[in-house]
Amino acid sequence: MNAWQQDVYFWQLVHHYVFHKGFRLLHQKNKEVWLEDVDQKPKRILRLVRADIDWRNHLKKDVEETVKRADLLRRQLRQKKVEGDTIYVMSHLPVDEWEELEKPFYIGKKQQTKMTMTVITSELSEKQRIANSRLKGDEIPPFPIYEDVDMAEVVIGRLKREVRQHAKKQEEEIRSIFLYGKPFATYTLLLFIAIMYYIVEQNGSSTSVLTLIEFGAKYNPAIIDGEWWRLFSAMFLHIGIFHLLMNSLALFYLGSAVERMFGTSRFVLIYFVAGLIGSIASFAFNDQVSAGASGAIFGCFGALLYFGVTHPKLFFRTMGMNVLVILSINLVFGFVVPMVDNGAHIGGLVGGFMAALIVQLPKQKPSKKQWLFLLATVIGAVSLFGYAMKGNSSEMTAVVSLQVAQEYLEQDQFDKAYPYVETALEADEELADGHFFLGYIKYEEESYDQARVSFERAAELRPDFHQAHYNLGLSYMQLDEEEKAIRSFEEAIALAPNEEMYNEVYQQFTE
Repeated sequence: MNAWQQDVYFWQLVHHYVFHKGFRLLHQKNKEVWLEDVDQKPKRILRLVRADIDWRNHLKKDVEETVKRADLLRRQLRQKKVEGDTIYVMSHLPVDEWEELEKPFYIGKKQQTKMTMTVITSELSEKQRIANSRLKGDEIPPFPIYEDVDMAEVVIGRLKREVRQHAKKQEEEIRSIFLYGKPFATYTLLLFIAIMYYIVEQNGSSTSVLTLIEFGAKYNPAIIDGEWWRLFSAMFLHIGIFHLLMNSLALFYLGSAVERMFGTSRFVLIYFVAGLIGSIASFAFNDQVSAGASGAIFGCFGALLYFGVTHPKLFFRTMGMNVLVILSINLVFGFVVPMVDNGAHIGGLVGGFMAALIVQLPKQKPSKKQWLFLLATVIGAVSLFGYAMKGNSSEMTAVVSLQVAQEYLEQDQFDKAYPYVETALEADEELADGHFFLGYIKYEEESYDQARVSFERAAELRPDFHQAHYNLGLSYMQLDEEEKAIRSFEEAIALAPNEEMYNEVYQQFTE
C-alpha cells in the first residue's frame, strides 16, 4: 500500500474517533494527534501517529517518551489516573523483534498513567490481530481503497477540515458557557462596597462596633425590634481593611466567573438571595455584631457547585478541583477560627446553590421544578428567620450589648450607654462587667451609693476584678467610709501591684 493511502487511513481514524466515538481533540501537529475520551473513567487518552519506524529501539524510545507526555497530560487534566493507547499507522512493521513493546507501559509510584501501543498496517494478518485487541470495541474502520492520489488528497483535506471545524465548534460551545455575560454588576458591587467603607471610616471606624451598628451591621437586638433591613445592609459593610481586601478579592474572581456564566440579571439574583440567606443564618446562629459580603460570596461558590452538577465533566476539566479545594479550606477555617461567621458562610453557600437552581444557566430550558425550588427556598428562609427570632442566646446578647456600652462609655456618652448595660444585665444578671459598667455610670452621675452597690456586686461575682475593687474604694471615699475605702484599695493593689494609679490614690488617702 502506498504512503498516501496510509495518510488517508490515518485521518480516517482521527475522524472516526472524533465524530463516531465522541473523543475531544487535545492537540494536533503534523501527523500526530492527541484525543481525549470525555466519558470514560478512568480517563482515556489516545495518541494517533502516522509514521514509519524501521527499528525496535526507535519505536521503544518513542513509546517511553509517549508515556511521559501522557503523565504530564494527566496532571494538566487534573486526573488521578489515565489509561491510553498509542496507535501507529505504518506502511510496514519494524524489521527487528518489536512485539514485546505491546505490553502496557506505566509511570508514577502508583502507576497512575498507563499507555498501550498498537501498530496498524495494511496486511491482513495485522488487521486480524487488531480485531482481537483492546481496540476491537472502538470499531475502527477498514483500510480505504484509493487508486488516485489526487482523490486521496481531496479526502485528506476534507477529513482534516471536518475534524478542525468540529474541535472549533466544541471550543466555541464551551467558551459560550463561560463567557455568556460581562461582569458589570460585580464591578458595581465592588465600587459600592469601597465607597461604603470610606464613608464608615470617615464617620468613625470600621472596627468600631458602635459605628458598624450605626451604619447597618447585623445586630440581632435591632433586627428583633424590626430593623430587618440590616440583613441586606450588612452585606456592604466590612470590619477593617484586611476584611475588605480579602472579600473584595474573592468577589472580583468568584463574582466575575459567576456573572460571566449566568449573566448579569441572574448573578444579581443569586448574589442577593445568597447574601440574604447568609445574613438570616448569621442572625440564627451568631449573636455577635457582624458585617461583610462573605455570605453572598459563598453564594457564588454555591452557583459554581450548581454548574458542577449540571456540567460535571466540564466542571472537573476546568475549575472543579480548584473550587472544591478553596471551598473546603474556607469552611474548615470557619470551623476552626471562632471569630469567623460560619453561619453566614454556610447559609450563603446553600442560598447561592438554591438561587442557581431557580434561575438556571442561560441556555437551560425552563422547568416547572424551578417553581418548586423557589417555594422551597422561601419556606426555608422564612422558617430560619422564625427560628432566629425565637432562639437568640441571652448570653451572647449580653456580651454584644456590653461591647456597645463600653464604646459609649469611652466617649463619655453615659446616657446612651445605660440602656445597653440594662439590656445586658436583663439577659445575664450575673455578668460582672455589666455591674461594673453600671457602677461606673452611677458614679459619674454622682449616685455614689448606687455605684457602691454595683461595684460590690461586680467584685463579688469576680473576686479578682481589681478595677471593681478600686472603683469601690472611690465610692466609699465619696460616702466617707474611710476604713472600707482603704480595704478596697488594698485589695485592688494586692491584685494589681503594678498599677501606679492605685498606689498614688492609696498613699494620698492614707497620709
